[in-house]
Amino acid sequence: MAAVTMMARKYFSQYHMTSTCVILVMSLVLTTGEYNLMIVDSQIEDDAEFQCQVGATVNSAGIRSNSAQLSVLLPPEPPQIENARSVIAVILNQPTNITCRANGGKPAATITWLKGGLMVTDHVFTSAVPQADGKRMDAISSLTISPSKSDSGKQVACHAMNEAMVDPYTTSAILDVQYTPEIKMKVNLTRAIREYQYVRFSCDAIGNPYEITWKWYRNEDLLENQTRNYMDIPSIRRTFNGDTISCEATNSVGSTKKTFLLNVEYGPQFIGPPEHEAVDIDDPATLKCQADGNPKPSIIWTRKGSKRILSSSPNFKLPAVTQSNFGIYMCTATVMGFNEISREIYLLQNGKPRIMSEAEQFAGKGENAIVHCEAMSVPKPDHIIWTRNGQIIDYASSGRFSAQESDLPYGRKSSLQILNIHEEDFGAYNCSVINRYGDDNAVIYLKERESFPLPYVIGGAVGGSALLFILIVGCVLYQRNKGAELESYTDSDSTTDKKKEFKSDSPADFKSTLMDQWRQDYNKDLYRYSADYDELNINYPGKEMRANNNGFNYGPDIIANDPYTTDSYIVGDEYSHRDDEVSSERCESSYSTGYVPRSFRNDYSNPYPNTLPPAEISTSRLATNV
Repeated sequence: MAAVTMMARKYFSQYHMTSTCVILVMSLVLTTGEYNLMIVDSQIEDDAEFQCQVGATVNSAGIRSNSAQLSVLLPPEPPQIENARSVIAVILNQPTNITCRANGGKPAATITWLKGGLMVTDHVFTSAVPQADGKRMDAISSLTISPSKSDSGKQVACHAMNEAMVDPYTTSAILDVQYTPEIKMKVNLTRAIREYQYVRFSCDAIGNPYEITWKWYRNEDLLENQTRNYMDIPSIRRTFNGDTISCEATNSVGSTKKTFLLNVEYGPQFIGPPEHEAVDIDDPATLKCQADGNPKPSIIWTRKGSKRILSSSPNFKLPAVTQSNFGIYMCTATVMGFNEISREIYLLQNGKPRIMSEAEQFAGKGENAIVHCEAMSVPKPDHIIWTRNGQIIDYASSGRFSAQESDLPYGRKSSLQILNIHEEDFGAYNCSVINRYGDDNAVIYLKERESFPLPYVIGGAVGGSALLFILIVGCVLYQRNKGAELESYTDSDSTTDKKKEFKSDSPADFKSTLMDQWRQDYNKDLYRYSADYDELNINYPGKEMRANNNGFNYGPDIIANDPYTTDSYIVGDEYSHRDDEVSSERCESSYSTGYVPRSFRNDYSNPYPNTLPPAEISTSRLATNV
């Protein structure tokens, strides 16, 4: 059998005999000679076996030639890259298969790959699949790539060719390497972030696609309404220290986060309320002072009024307390670059309670009254009991009486509240205080506050208005006289002496003017009020108060931190140096107790050498013991 190869054409085949013969059903009837079959415009259907046959006659049997195999070659269809037109979108570093098909070739086409003009042979898988006619073949080739950024914009080409072709078919596409946003995060401050500063976090991102949306997080918690590529904190606080601020950029490929760990520097702040210590003589004592700050605060201990450093530890330990150790200690916390703060810590001696309240307290009929019973008690009292007429006040049944207690650094205060004062509510109330060392009680009188008659009130208001009017008129007249004087005289030499003579007698003379008289009266009143402070034992700055009739001493401790003579000021029980940027958060809230003891006196005749009566109450007005 002979093999014949022909090129198939997309036309119908035409068969021609090259010699005289009778053609019958593709058989050649001939007498003599050679006969050839010519096929014009061969088709894939012509891909078959051909045979020359001679039919039988009367004198001879029929004969047939050997079979000839005709192989028709067919070029493939132009190749196509699946799922792509001119651009192939791929993800950065993500393995991606690119498939090229060249269908209908005979034989199957051979496919080659080029990337950026260079042939690629690695990671290529090719196969051939026969079509339904069993003759044509589909060539399929897959290229696996892990694209990098450098591949973006490169051309990927697929070439297909078989024996029926002189030049290969080619198709190509451009690689579009897509990736999640790449973020750069920055802060507007080049130095350390300090409390109360304005802070802006900015994020810049590059990604493909470039359409990016933004989100912001604090400690993984989404911050609402933050959709720009920057976020502002107008005044950052210490609560942000150690937190993380994150920006998240998202495009169609995915999301990327960038995180900033906050290190916010801030000044010292005491942790918790002051922890005062109460012990017996010869007992050990530990004074504690905990402060927060960034960097970590340094702690020093001194006695109030002294600069000698006793300890630099948060816990100041005394192995055995003596009488001289009782008193007020100062704990000072310092962070470099910030204001230092101080607080008073009391070392108190245990003993019997002592009531230190005013003997007479006042309220108006129909008002709500509060009667205070303040007790110095170390340790804290077990009970504060209110009685009247020998009977314990029953708050539940009375309906109008109630009591509230609040701790003081050196004792406790009980406030008896009486709603809608009646006439019978005025009188004596007994306050009793008990701790494990003993007890104390005192009688406190609730008296009716005198009210001024309405005519007096109206008269005072009218008189005050009249006085104010007179003062205003006097000022106006004085200014007019002074202006007229200046306009009436020139500065020539001939009138100088006369002007001086006139001015010496004019209303501008400070000793004879109305304004000067006001100044003199004001100074007299101020001196008189200052003398009143002496009588009331009020502790004003710079004044050193001495022993009163109860034997308590207001010593030099009172002026140890005088805000008028030093560079510090006092807020409650805490001290802080002046600074232009003083924040209310740097000063501890003072006790709303009405008084704070200022010093101690080591007097064995006084059973409470570690405590003092309130500075603003004259001891002659204290409630009496019963």
